[in-house]
Amino acid sequence: MHQKKKLAIIIEVDSFIGDIIQHLSKTYEVMAIQPKTFKEIETAVEWADIVWFEFCNELFVHAINQNIKRRGKRVIARWHRFEIVESNFPDRIDFGAIDDLILVSHDMLRVLKLRAPQVTQKTRTHVIWNGLNLDKFKPIPSLDKKKIAWAAKPFMRKNQPLFLQIMHSLVKRDPSYTLHVAGEQEEFVMMPYLKRTTEKLGLTRNVFFHGWQRNMPAFLADKGVILSTSVHESFGYNIAEAMAIGALPVVHDYPGAEEFWPDEIRFSSVDEAVEKIIAGQTHQWTQYVHEKFPLAKQLRELDIVMGDRVAEAPKTLNWASLEQQAGSNMKRPVPLWLAQRPAAVQQQPAPIPQAISVQQVREAMPVAEIAMQPMQQPYPTQPHPIPAPSVERLAPVTPLEQPMRRSEAAPSFDSNGYWEGRYRNGGNSGAGSYDVLAKYKGQFLNSLARKKGLKSFAEMGSGDGNQLKYFSFDRYTGLDVSKTVIERTMMMYRDKPNYNFIWLGDPSLDWEMHEDAYDCALSLDVLYHLVDDNIYVNYLDQLFSLPQRYVVIYASNFDGPDIRGASHVRHRKFTTDIANRFPQWTLLKLVENPYKFKESTEADFAIYSRDEFENALDLNELDAIR
Repeated sequence: MHQKKKLAIIIEVDSFIGDIIQHLSKTYEVMAIQPKTFKEIETAVEWADIVWFEFCNELFVHAINQNIKRRGKRVIARWHRFEIVESNFPDRIDFGAIDDLILVSHDMLRVLKLRAPQVTQKTRTHVIWNGLNLDKFKPIPSLDKKKIAWAAKPFMRKNQPLFLQIMHSLVKRDPSYTLHVAGEQEEFVMMPYLKRTTEKLGLTRNVFFHGWQRNMPAFLADKGVILSTSVHESFGYNIAEAMAIGALPVVHDYPGAEEFWPDEIRFSSVDEAVEKIIAGQTHQWTQYVHEKFPLAKQLRELDIVMGDRVAEAPKTLNWASLEQQAGSNMKRPVPLWLAQRPAAVQQQPAPIPQAISVQQVREAMPVAEIAMQPMQQPYPTQPHPIPAPSVERLAPVTPLEQPMRRSEAAPSFDSNGYWEGRYRNGGNSGAGSYDVLAKYKGQFLNSLARKKGLKSFAEMGSGDGNQLKYFSFDRYTGLDVSKTVIERTMMMYRDKPNYNFIWLGDPSLDWEMHEDAYDCALSLDVLYHLVDDNIYVNYLDQLFSLPQRYVVIYASNFDGPDIRGASHVRHRKFTTDIANRFPQWTLLKLVENPYKFKESTEADFAIYSRDEFENALDLNELDAIR
């Protein structure tokens, strides 16, 4: 049986890669990851024959500059716009360590040559236009030409003020036109400006802000015009998508626009835009998209690039040996998705895993058709640049069937700022860290430590240190987002040399040093304070990266707001979220809190183990602790 080559696709932004992954999975065994650490990239590189870097970031620059080609790996990079125009990556990357560099427009290649004149001498460059999946954007007969769509990510280069000036002039000619804006706007500068100017220009009945849209085909379904005001693009997917359903495109003439968009739809002034909107007709340009940007054309050209060189055959990996070298405890998975782990050697060939579906890729980080709000990063990701660690093999795991999604109704709340302000103003960690509840948690955790022989603990969200007085741990590391409280607890426990306290905002923090460095990770009265979904997901990723053996969570375990109306509380069914996101961790025991609802708490204890076959019977005595 012919063995498929292994293709690792290392993703920074997944907006434009889903259809490509699905197509390449017919030819290759595909692993697609969005790594947070260099170690995760090393794992994928070790596994793969071919490594594809989609977009670029600091981790990718470091990985490519290690010259993966020397290991017999073929290296492909695809750059869009950001890498070439807005970053310093062209000055820092070793283009000689890339076999094939794919650009999405001739204009982007032109700019790259200006920044890196030797690029075409060091690597093969290919221009392959983006392709549109026309099965998702079919012509719609009944479009309302008086409804104009504008859809983009919340970047200043999208030139939002221009659409208000165009609408101001257009409404003077015909007040029945309306503009429908999709995509979250920057909340402290751009959105106040847009709202204020909309009111000043008398456009409150003509301009509507719809926010982030998960389903772009549905949003576009009744819009007869697509307006693009950007000052720079590498392509403009939103334009092509709307054109495909029949909308009239009216496109600001940004540098390089002529490569994709005909003269008839480009404008340079407000008056030109207004004239094109009024004079143009729907369904004029549908066939143009079908001829210029079909997905099949893009995929055929990618096949040519992928097939024009055969990489040297790498050494066959001995999975059993690698796992022995790495130890019995598996490392944490890549936070979003990985292909399945190859089966152990058998008489019959192991089944080849399916690549991640387009839906999984696009929903795992919902930035595909239109941008979500800028993600908050309360807990530091891997700092850069990153020293290359020793290669330690980690086995891929089954992709998550249902990644956690951002709740549309979740309120915006700055938990970092809340707790820093609370502690700076003399506040404490709350009732759960004092008196009977603190004593209960101490007895519970001390008993667990004795039963399982746990020596080292790390607590994510260590707080004011009061309940730590009841814990009897050999080694302890407390991590918190509040610099004030970290400084306070360092002074409180300065006579305990094995107790360390770390501010999570410290720019010098090397997170990789803490991965798998502890017997047990603790989260006590924290999860229901993580109101924002991005903060919640990022917190869980880091919590489960810390321990080798156990994670213990003390929190409420249901979905809903605080019954007392506290803005800094949001209850979550965390057991469901963890089962979906960390399937290699087993819920060993769920212990009901004897003080639940009697004291000011709805929290229970949940103990997670990395050993799925571990016997929990010896923990039954934890139920009796009071």
